[in-house]
Amino acid sequence: MKAFLILLALVGAALSARHIPLRKIKPLRETMRANGEYEDYINLKNKLDMIRLDSDQEPLDDYTDTEYVGEVDIGTPAQTFSVVMDTGSANLWVASSKCTSTRSCAGKSTYDNSKSSTYTSTGQKFSIQYGTGSCSGVIDYDTVSIAGVTVTAQPFGEATSLAAFFTNQPLDGICGLAFQALAVDRVIPPVYNMIEQNLLDNPWFTVWLTADGNVQGKAGGQITLGDYDGDHCSSDCTWVPLSSATYYEFILDGYKVGSAAGIGASIANNPRGLGRRAPRSPAADQAAISDTGTSFIAGPTKDIASICEALGGKLDGSLYTIDCNAQNVPDVIFTINGNDYPISSKNFIVPDGDQCVLGFQGMAAIAGPKWILGDCFIREYCNVYDMGNKRLGLCKATS
Repeated sequence: MKAFLILLALVGAALSARHIPLRKIKPLRETMRANGEYEDYINLKNKLDMIRLDSDQEPLDDYTDTEYVGEVDIGTPAQTFSVVMDTGSANLWVASSKCTSTRSCAGKSTYDNSKSSTYTSTGQKFSIQYGTGSCSGVIDYDTVSIAGVTVTAQPFGEATSLAAFFTNQPLDGICGLAFQALAVDRVIPPVYNMIEQNLLDNPWFTVWLTADGNVQGKAGGQITLGDYDGDHCSSDCTWVPLSSATYYEFILDGYKVGSAAGIGASIANNPRGLGRRAPRSPAADQAAISDTGTSFIAGPTKDIASICEALGGKLDGSLYTIDCNAQNVPDVIFTINGNDYPISSKNFIVPDGDQCVLGFQGMAAIAGPKWILGDCFIREYCNVYDMGNKRLGLCKATS
């Protein structure tokens, strides 16, 4: 087992660390389930996913399941926005004061370029596709500051049109934290720019999520730019090499439920992809990503069913419910780069209105990574996103 010990002497003094507080918000999924709209949404999204699979398009992002937001300042003087800090995408955009999507933009903080002395127009249009709609507008340049780190002439999207599913969501936009290669129009992401301009002590950032962040508006964790979070994360971590520097993508070896034999699978030893029919290739079925923009752990539908049934979950539409007071629920263990990473029930039994659901969801057969390790995983393990060395550090959360 290859491990690393992060020392403050190596990563800079704690006072130089830049922290982005994360705030818990209510996922749109929960509202849609309460209104009886969620299953129709999932059915439509799955149909669109299959169309994309047939046409060899890339999978599209879906933010109905988002749980955490942080703040970004844009312009001079600064205009502040609550955005999803998303390692599963790479574009920064915020709603525009010129937004034509009246319902979708209602209640959001919007960017007014006429009030910024550092604004520059490019005239270039952008469009980012989502599960059942799109976000579109124009690309601007302006000063962008995150946790006190400022980038001048940073490109970002000023969104004049938002998809309907952003309606009533308590967020003003998205701040992508993945690699530039993933960005629509190859726009340089702000944190990528910070690293390229040597504005950070180290070419990485650390994400820590609280284990008890299930109350809307409550502090839900933090992102530490250019440093390691020694206050909340164990210093005994392991590095996982990235298999693709687009998403934070790596190879998932397998999974099991509990320490006994029981349910489990070795992805690497199953060339048919854990029961999936006609996979594109064995390697494709091993691909997983770490994604702060997804609250659950997602994977192939049959595998998720096996996991949830072994945990005692009961299928309710596309999600599995479980007694909120269930006892002796076993860990779900993922094997990554030869090491086991158990996820405890406190991090995957998720309150959902007046009931609880298991934090696992099946995905349609689409191109791209087959597994998404979202917030249920990140609450258990701090993730160190090392853009400079193209690797992911996994460290047990200590608080």
